[in-house]
Amino acid sequence: MTIQQLINMIPFEILKRGESYYNNKKILQLNQGSDQTWYAEVEGNYDNYEVEIKPDNDSNSADYYCDCPYDGTICKHVAAVALAIFDKKTIPISSNDKIPDEESWEELIKAANSEDLRNFILDFGVKNKDFRHQIKLTFSKPASVQDANNIPYYQNQISGIFDNYDYRGFIDYRNSYKAMNDVSEFQIKADNYYSVGNLNEAFCISAAIAMESVKAIQNMDDSSGECGYVISEAFNVIATIINNNPSNKLKERIFNWLHEQVQNNDYNAYGVGDCLEPLFFDTAASLNKLEIAYKFIDTKIIDLDKEDSWSKKYSLQNYIGHKINLLQSEGRNSEAENIIDSYLHLKDFRQTRVKEALATNQLKKAEDLIQEGIKIALKDNEQGTVRQWKDQLLEVYKKQNQTVNYNKLAKELFIENTYEIKYFKFYKATSPKDGWETKRNKLIAELKNNKRGYYGGIPIDNLASIYIEEQMIEQLFALVSSSNSIHTIIRYTNHLKSKYTSELLEYYKAAIEIEAEQTGRNVYETLVQYLKQMSKLKGGLPAAKALKDSLLNNYKNRPAMKEIFKKLNWN
Repeated sequence: MTIQQLINMIPFEILKRGESYYNNKKILQLNQGSDQTWYAEVEGNYDNYEVEIKPDNDSNSADYYCDCPYDGTICKHVAAVALAIFDKKTIPISSNDKIPDEESWEELIKAANSEDLRNFILDFGVKNKDFRHQIKLTFSKPASVQDANNIPYYQNQISGIFDNYDYRGFIDYRNSYKAMNDVSEFQIKADNYYSVGNLNEAFCISAAIAMESVKAIQNMDDSSGECGYVISEAFNVIATIINNNPSNKLKERIFNWLHEQVQNNDYNAYGVGDCLEPLFFDTAASLNKLEIAYKFIDTKIIDLDKEDSWSKKYSLQNYIGHKINLLQSEGRNSEAENIIDSYLHLKDFRQTRVKEALATNQLKKAEDLIQEGIKIALKDNEQGTVRQWKDQLLEVYKKQNQTVNYNKLAKELFIENTYEIKYFKFYKATSPKDGWETKRNKLIAELKNNKRGYYGGIPIDNLASIYIEEQMIEQLFALVSSSNSIHTIIRYTNHLKSKYTSELLEYYKAAIEIEAEQTGRNVYETLVQYLKQMSKLKGGLPAAKALKDSLLNNYKNRPAMKEIFKKLNWN
C-alpha cells in the first residue's frame, strides 16, 4: 500500500486532526531508515509518541505503528506522519535550490574508527538504560552445548524486558506494546532455531517466554491481549516440537517442565491453561506416564470439591473429561463409563448419555434424561442450560410425534425468549388453524402483561416480529408510531410504506426535527442519513428537501450543519 492509499483509508475526522498536527509542526522528527521504514516522533497531549510507517508498493497493506494509547484503527499521529511523508516524497526540490545535506547518522557510523565507536558505545551504554537493554537483547548468547538447559538464561533475558518497561510495579497499556514487541524477538529466535532443527533451543526459549510472561501479565494492562497470545503461541511451539520426534531425553525434559507448569494456577487464572493442560496430558500419554496425569487430575478434582466459585462446574467438567479421554485411550472403557454415570448432574456427561440414547433411537430414555437435566439446571438457576435442554427436548418431541407437548413447549420457549421468532412459528405450525387468531391474540395479550423482575411487557421489536409474521400491519403501524423513535420508524418503514406513506413522512419530519435539536458533526452526519431514508418514500424527496432547507434556516449559526448537508447534493 502506498502512502497515498494509506491516506485515502484514514477516516475523515482522524485525517483532519492529523492535518492539524502536521500544519502546527507537531512532528518533531521524521527520518527514513535503510529498510524504507519511516520513523517519527510526534508531540502529543501528554507525551511524545513514536510512529513507524513502512509503505509497500506491492502489498495490499502498509505496516504502521504508534505507541499512543488510542484504541482505534489509525490515530491522528499516524495520519500526521503519513501527510508529512506524502509531501516530502511528492514535492520535488530543484537542483539549484538544494542545500548540501549534513552527513546522516548512518554515514557517520560507517565512517567512524572502530575503536572510537566501541568507546562511544561503552560510554553511551553507561548513561542510557534503554540502550544497554537493546545491546543485551541483540548480542547476548546462551551456552551452545546441545541439550543444555538454557531456560534460566532466557528467563533472565525476558525478565529484563519486562523490568525495562515496568513503572512502580506495573506495565501500562502503552508500554505493554513495547514490551511484547521485544518479547516477540525471542519468538522469532525460537522459530529460527526450530527451522534449523535445534529443538532444544526452541523449547528453552518458548518455555522461558511462557514462564516470564505469565508472571508479567499479573501486573500489566494487557487489554490488547498480546501477552496472553504470546503465552499461547509459546505452548503451540512446544507442541510442534513434541510432534517433531525430539530425542527421548528432550521429550522427558519437556514433560517434566509441563508437569511443573500445570501446578501453577496462574495459567488458568489468565486464560491460557486451555493451551497448557491438554499438551501435558498428550505428552503423558505418549511417554506412558498417565499415572502422573491421573494423580494431577484427581488432586484438582479434590481441590475443586472444596471450592464454591462460579467456574467450579466448568473446571470440574474439564478435568473429568480429560480423565475419561485418557482412560478410553488406554482401553479402560468400563472405568470411563462409571465416571460418566457418577457425574450425570453435570451437563456435559448427561449430554453424552442423551446423545447415545438418540443414536440408538431410545427416545423415551433421551426424554427422561433431558427432563431431569432441566430440573437440575432450574435448581442451580442456570437459565442458559435450561434453554439448551428445552431446545433438545423440542426435537425429541418432534421425533416422537408428540404434537401436543411440542406445541406447549414451543409456546413456553417463545414466552421465555420473545426475541426468537422461530418458537412462535413452531407454535403456530402445530396449532389448529381453526381458532388460531384467538390463540394468537391471547398470547400477545399475555406477553404484554408479562412481568419479569422489575420489567414488564414485551420489547417493541419482539412484538413487531409477531405483527410482521402475522401481517398485522395496522397494529405494527400503531406500535411504531407510538415509539416516537426515528430508529424504530426507519427499521419498519419497508413494512409500512405501501399503506402509510403520508403518515410516515410526518413521523420522519417530527423525529428528525427532534434529533436536530442536538449539535455536533456526528449528529449532522446522522441527520443526512435520516433525510436520505425519508427521500426514498413516495413523495419523500420534495418533503425531505423542504425539511433540509427548514433546518438550515432555523439553525443559521451552525456552519458545520451547512457543510455536511451539502453531501445530499439536492441543490
